[in-house]
Parts: sequence; structure tokens; C-alpha cells
Amino acid sequence: MALEADGFTTACAHLADIQNGTLDLLAFVHLHKPELIIYDLPRPYESHWNFLRLLKETDSLRTATWVLTTTDKKALEAAVGASGVVEIIFGEPYGVTDVVAAVGKTFPVTQEGLGLDG
Repeated sequence: MALEADGFTTACAHLADIQNGTLDLLAFVHLHKPELIIYDLPRPYESHWNFLRLLKETDSLRTATWVLTTTDKKALEAAVGASGVVEIIFGEPYGVTDVVAAVGKTFPVTQEGLGLDG
């Protein structure tokens, strides 16, 4: 994984698996104890934003640093307003190397992370 190559410890989950119950979020978080969560916010922004807000309020995820990636910052802001998370915004398309570079520039390599793949 690209983040691991830069010294981050990672664990990945697909949002659909959390939303449909295939993945037990609480067990996953208990096992991995994330400090940094990368959340790719896709369209429709409103429904995905509401799910993000629920995740952020989960007791075991409240202290994590949240990094939000998206391809259309203007549409996101129009849909949900201020995010309250660290935003790394990319134009479309953006790649994994863009995310790794932005995270590496913003956060120390010693932090462990949890990637949530939207």
C-alpha cells in the first residue's frame, strides 16, 4: 500500500461494507485503533456527509484526525457547509500518490492511520 511505503501503518475498509453491515465497524476500530482516518467523500454529498458525521461521533473515533478527500470542493461546500475536518481537496481525477503526498506533508510519519475507502 502506498501509505505504508511512506511509513504509515494502515488498515482499509470500504464504506459500503460498513453501511450494509458486512463489516463490523466497532470490531474493526477496536482492532486497529486509528489515529488518522482518510475519508473519500463521493456524491451524493448529502447522504455521505451524514454518514461521515455519524462515524465522527462514534466514541472510539472521536479522537481521530479526519482527512477528507473529494473532487469537487465547491459542490461539497454548497451541499454541507464547513466540514470540521482536515480537507485535502483534489481536482478530478486524483490518484493515490496525490493522497500519500498530501498526508505525508501534513502529518508526521509516526502516526498510524485507518483508511476508509468511499
